[in-house]
Amino acid sequence: MRTQGNLDVNSLKELSCVERTVLGVIFCKYAGQPFSSMLTSAEWAVDGLSRAEAVTAFIALRHKGWIKAVRKSWGERLYYIPESLLSLLTIAYAARVGQFAQLKTNVIQDQMTQDKSISSNEVQKVKIVREGKPDIAAELLHVLAWMVREGQAQGGLPLTSKGTIHKKMVQRLSRMTVLGPEDFAELGIHYDHSDVYPVHVALIIDLLLSLGLIEKAHNRMHVSPDRLYHWLTLSWSSMHREIYSVCKDRYGVAEPKLQHFRYQLMMFASRENEWLSISAGTLDNVELKEVIEIRESEGSSGLSFLTHIWGWLDVLTGLGYGEVGESAAGEILYRWQIDPRILLNFGNYESEKPEKNTIFVQPDFEIMVPPDVAPQVRWNLDIGAELVSRDRMSIYRITKERIIAASEIGLTADVMINFLRLYAVSGVPEHVELAIQQWGQDADRLYMDARQNVDQDESVDKVKKKDTWIYKSRSELLEKLNRPEAKAIEDESIFGADEFKVGLEVQKELFYIRGRVGLIQSDSNLHMYEQDHSITEQSGLFPGYGEIPEMWHNEWRGYHVSTARQIAAKAIEWQTKLGLKLDSHIVYVIPDQIQGHEDWTLTGWSISEDGTDPTERRTFSPNEWNQIRLIIPNHA
Repeated sequence: MRTQGNLDVNSLKELSCVERTVLGVIFCKYAGQPFSSMLTSAEWAVDGLSRAEAVTAFIALRHKGWIKAVRKSWGERLYYIPESLLSLLTIAYAARVGQFAQLKTNVIQDQMTQDKSISSNEVQKVKIVREGKPDIAAELLHVLAWMVREGQAQGGLPLTSKGTIHKKMVQRLSRMTVLGPEDFAELGIHYDHSDVYPVHVALIIDLLLSLGLIEKAHNRMHVSPDRLYHWLTLSWSSMHREIYSVCKDRYGVAEPKLQHFRYQLMMFASRENEWLSISAGTLDNVELKEVIEIRESEGSSGLSFLTHIWGWLDVLTGLGYGEVGESAAGEILYRWQIDPRILLNFGNYESEKPEKNTIFVQPDFEIMVPPDVAPQVRWNLDIGAELVSRDRMSIYRITKERIIAASEIGLTADVMINFLRLYAVSGVPEHVELAIQQWGQDADRLYMDARQNVDQDESVDKVKKKDTWIYKSRSELLEKLNRPEAKAIEDESIFGADEFKVGLEVQKELFYIRGRVGLIQSDSNLHMYEQDHSITEQSGLFPGYGEIPEMWHNEWRGYHVSTARQIAAKAIEWQTKLGLKLDSHIVYVIPDQIQGHEDWTLTGWSISEDGTDPTERRTFSPNEWNQIRLIIPNHA
C-alpha cells in the first residue's frame, strides 16, 4: 500500500475506473474541504454509478490514502482530500471541475489551453489595471526590524489591557507598510479587534503570529529571536512558500469553488510572466468595466463568488505575487511575478536565480539594493539604515538616528562599516565611513549617560533587566549574521555556521502550524480534531449477503415475477445495480422504486451497457426483460 506522501500520477493511474470516478466526483464537489456524508444515489447515478459502487470505491480510496478522516469530539466523522494531493487532482480533473483560468499563450499545447489563445501581439497590448506591489517577504523583514527598534527599550511593543498594540503604534505601522486596506478589503475576513486594527495591519500581525516570528508575552508583543534567526537562514523562495501557505489556508475563503480557482491559478501557469485569462464561466460573461462597477456598488449576495475572485486577485497583487491586466478583447487577465512552482514546492523546487549579495553605497549616503540580495543582507540594512523606497531596486539611506538606534540592539558602527565593506561592490566612500564612526561615538556617549542614570535607580535597573532580556539574544543574532563565516558571496550556503545546521530542517517545517493563535478567524479547523484511521469494512455494506442465493448475483437467469421482485427489492435495499437483458441488448438500472405487487413495475436510473448514452430515468415491467442479475461491486 502506498502512503499519502508517495501518491503521484502513477498511483492515480493504478486506481480502478470506478475509484477514479468517485475521487473525481468528490474532488469536484468538495475540493479540499471537509464533508460528512456521501452523495445521494441520484447524484452518483449521473456518473453511472450505484451508491454501493461509490461507497465501495470510497472505502478503497480511504485504504489507499486518497481520502482522510478526522473525528469530532461527539463522534461525527469528517472526510477530506489531503492538501498535498490537490495540485495533482487539479490537473487530473480539470475537465470535470471546469476551468476558471486559462493560459493565454501558446507555450502549452493541450486541451487545457487550446481555446482561443491570445496571440503574442495581443499579449503585448495588455493594459495593467492592478500592479503588483513589492514582495511580502522583504516587507515582513522591514516590519520585524521596526518592531525590534520600537520595542528595544521596553522588551517589545507594549499592549493595552485589551491585548492590542497602542493606537499610536498601529498608526505608525499602517503608514510605514506598502500594504493598504484596498489589498484585503474584499476578502470578507473576520478578525479580533477590528475596531483597533485596519485590515492590512491585522493581516500583517496575523501573518507574523502564524509564522511564529512574533509572540505575545508579559503584556508585550515581541519578535522571537530564535525563530527570526532560522527565518533568516531561509532563501527568498522558501519564505514566499511559507507565507503563501498561511495566506491560502487562513485568508482564502473555505468554499470548494473558490479553492478550485486558487489552485487552477497556480497550476495552469507553467512559469512567471505568463498571462492567464479568468474564464468567462467564472465571471458569468461580465466584462471588466461591468465588474469594476459591480465592485464599487453594493452588490447582492449572488455576486459573492465574483467578489471573492477579485478579492483573491487583490491579495496576490498586494503581496507582490502578480498583477492583473485587461486584454484588448476585454478579458480579465492575471500573471504571476513569482514562479508558481516555488509556491507549490514541487520536488522542493527553488528559484534558479542565484543571490548575488551586492549593494551600492553612494556618496550621498544612499544604498542601492538589487532585488536578489539575500535576506540576511536586507535584514541588516533594515536594522541599520532607513528605507527610502522599495521597488525592483530598493533605496536605503544611512542616517545618524538609525545608526544610534541600531547600536542599542547590537549593530554598532564598527559592525555596520564592516558589513558595508563586505557587500558594497564599489566600496564605501571614505566620508560615509567617517560619518558612521562619528555617529557611533555619539551612540556610545548616549549609552554611557543612560547607564549612569539607570544605575542611580535600582528599581528601574530591575525593570530593565526583566524587559530587555530578549534583546540580548537579538544582539547575539546580529553577531552571528555578521561573522566572517556567514559571508555568502563565494559560499552560496544559507547557513551561518555549522552549529546551526543541526535540526534546521525540522525548524523550517515548523514556521506555520495550523492552530497557532493569530488575529484572523480561519475557516480551516480540521487540525482541531483527532485523526480517524478506522475504516468501514465493505462486508457491512450488504447485510444478509450470505442469506441470498448465489445465483442472484453470479448468473444471468430468468425468474418468476415474484422472485424477480425480491431481487429488485434487494437491489434497492443495498443501493446497487440490476442488470437487465432485454431482447437485443443489456441495460443496467439503479432502482429506487417498486410500484405494485403481482403486476409491478421498477423505476430507476437506466445506464447503457457501454456507458456512452446519458443516464436517464426509466420504468420497466418484468415482461420487458428475459434475464436479470444482481450486480455486486467488484471490490465487495
